[in-house]
Amino acid sequence: MKLLVIDEEFPYPLNTGKRIRTFNLVRELSRAHTVSYLAYGDDASEAAGFLRQNNINTFAVPAPDRRQSGIRFYLKLLANLFSNYPYIVTSHYTAAFQSRLNELVEQEKFDLIICEWTPYAQFIKDITNSFKVIVAHNIESTIWERYERNESNPLKKLYIGIQYRKVLAFERACFAWADGATAVTQQEAKTIKSFGTPYQPTVIDNGVDTEYFAPRQTQINPCSIVFTGSMDWRPNQDAAIFFATEILPLLKKEQPEIQAVFVGRNPPKQIVDLGKIDGITITGTVDDVRDYIASAAVYIVPLRIGGGSRLKILEAMAMQKPVVSTSVGAEGLEVTDRKDILLVDGPEKFAQSVLSCMRDEALSVRIAESGRQLVLDRYRWQQLGKKFSDYLQELGGRS
Repeated sequence: MKLLVIDEEFPYPLNTGKRIRTFNLVRELSRAHTVSYLAYGDDASEAAGFLRQNNINTFAVPAPDRRQSGIRFYLKLLANLFSNYPYIVTSHYTAAFQSRLNELVEQEKFDLIICEWTPYAQFIKDITNSFKVIVAHNIESTIWERYERNESNPLKKLYIGIQYRKVLAFERACFAWADGATAVTQQEAKTIKSFGTPYQPTVIDNGVDTEYFAPRQTQINPCSIVFTGSMDWRPNQDAAIFFATEILPLLKKEQPEIQAVFVGRNPPKQIVDLGKIDGITITGTVDDVRDYIASAAVYIVPLRIGGGSRLKILEAMAMQKPVVSTSVGAEGLEVTDRKDILLVDGPEKFAQSVLSCMRDEALSVRIAESGRQLVLDRYRWQQLGKKFSDYLQELGGRS
């Protein structure tokens, strides 16, 4: 088949969950199909070149200003109050991208267009001469509903609530513009179906490269815990603040030497400032997260907000680390509490589970080994890429 992927960026470097998932699945598709990629960016960039090295054609459109700071950003937020569409749609939609997409569809005669993020469904609404699939990395309205629930500032809560209702309305409409959709979890596939789609969405789990993320023989700091994730994503920011303010003080009472390392790109000032707290290190962007995971005694996922399923957990499990996560943090993964993970909610229980992993070597080893076996059995990219390809083939064969 001849496939076109549309996205907000070329997925490189591979330093975020979305980029890792997108690249690995698209690379698997390119082994069986002709794949092109249209995104905001520069065709001469390292990112575009990386895709071409992996047999993926690239088309670039100059990116709009999407900075989330400064007077222009706040004016855009204000202006969005008068739009029917949520900010995550209006901030990404440009006439230039739409025009380039329309040209390519007319010239290249693609069999199928893959919309690699739900807000980009706006671009495919009026396209009728190709099959269309929306890739839902999350149910975006679920994330916004959780933002609203966890926000204490009244003005922020009001604005987030407005955005939540707009995102929900957009999602209820946009999946009907496509011929198919993929979700990361069974629950999210059911949610998409509940929007009234005439088709059955399929589930393509998150995955992991089990050769790249593998156990290492290295010196482990018995009092070190680690979290990895892009720090420019709000759910990860909330997780870091939640841990620093509510969980770490409880840990310090029983284990004063404890050190928590938060690894991830582009931390804003409020996250950088957490590094001033004794026992917390904020690294910013790093070359290789595996060094930090390998040296930690426990991997933590204190998420309260989010959707999809967690690449970060799969990576830690692949490296044979015991994982302590909230129930939200492990949503969508076929994990079993106290077998291959520790699932706990609330600051006190979370702290006690971290301490249990540090103090009970048999428990820690058992959970770590079971987690590694789980990803080997279920979460390899090759298996998931074939499932994605089969779904697209089935969709293309409906004509």
